Amino acid sequence: MTRVGIDLSNLFSGAEYSQEVHELEAQVLDLQSEIQQLRTSGSQELEAKLQELREQLAEGGVLEVSLALVSPNPDQPRQTFTEESIQAIAQSLHSDGQQEPIILMEQKPNRYLLFDGERRWRGARRLGWQTLKAVVIPEPELLHRRVLLANLHRENLNALDTAEALVREISHQVSLKEADIPRLLRTTVRRLERHGHLPTLGDLVLASSEQQRESIDRFELDATEKNVLQILLGLQLHPASVSANIFPMLGLLDDLKQAIREQGLGGMHALALQRLSAKNLLDKNPNIQKDVIKRARARLLKQVITNKLSVAQVRKLVAEEISRHTKISKPSPTQRQVEGLIRNVEKLDMNQLERSHLEQLQEALRSTLSDIEAALGNA
Repeated sequence: MTRVGIDLSNLFSGAEYSQEVHELEAQVLDLQSEIQQLRTSGSQELEAKLQELREQLAEGGVLEVSLALVSPNPDQPRQTFTEESIQAIAQSLHSDGQQEPIILMEQKPNRYLLFDGERRWRGARRLGWQTLKAVVIPEPELLHRRVLLANLHRENLNALDTAEALVREISHQVSLKEADIPRLLRTTVRRLERHGHLPTLGDLVLASSEQQRESIDRFELDATEKNVLQILLGLQLHPASVSANIFPMLGLLDDLKQAIREQGLGGMHALALQRLSAKNLLDKNPNIQKDVIKRARARLLKQVITNKLSVAQVRKLVAEEISRHTKISKPSPTQRQVEGLIRNVEKLDMNQLERSHLEQLQEALRSTLSDIEAALGNA
């Protein structure tokens, strides 16, 4: 690891630098706090704050850090990095060099966690680079929340990445199992809808945290439900929208999740394709094979990606595919006649029939049975 710029060890080596160090730390903390709070101001303002943070950290020295010492953040909201985006940043690094240092958090001696710049890190590895220029901040408390706030509104995270990041954040703050969170939110939203509170909930998205708390306290909810709403509203997300459009991504089939991450499949496209599942089709056609369903879904998925179909087009294709696999042929007139006769016989209450009627019926059935056996013998 090579250091470029001011030697950070010297900065901390003497009492005469203590005030400078204190001011530098305060500035960095203030900038980190501002980055956390940027929700709806747009990427341009956030990028400016990140640049300011880089400049402040650069006062403590710019490092030439070995890529082998850097790890991606497992709690990073963006887990999807397309081949196209990595190739683009690699080409930029190759042609123009590294223009800005990545931002790292010190995890332990000689190990670092990415705070900002994972695409550049991935691109540099692809190029076979050994090092990148970096500035370093100490590992912050509540790591996941800081990174979530810095990324949630900065980039267009796909719905799957967003859903996974949100359940991790809620689980961390409320001590709920991640698997229980979508159900709890769905139940909460339904209760608010029954009581006519959804319009109020929508108004709270851009309200101050104090206004959000005051209004939520008036809802007929338990403490856990209120906390979940507060977390989502604090991120300027509408809880009802999260429940309807974001959390359903968590229940997608594995092949559809993979397509979102690796092929850029849209979330609503994935939900439309989800209807082509064994769970859905077996109820309508118990004889259909699971492999047949999977192959049909893979075929439509390829068609969606290749032709860049709209959600409406995907829904139409899926409906046609479902109809094709579950269509039941109409019975023939003879089949309907036989089924009618069987139903009529089954409806008879033998205890209510006179003996003579029972004898007639028995004789008719015997005769018919002989004809059936003869027909079966000739078949």
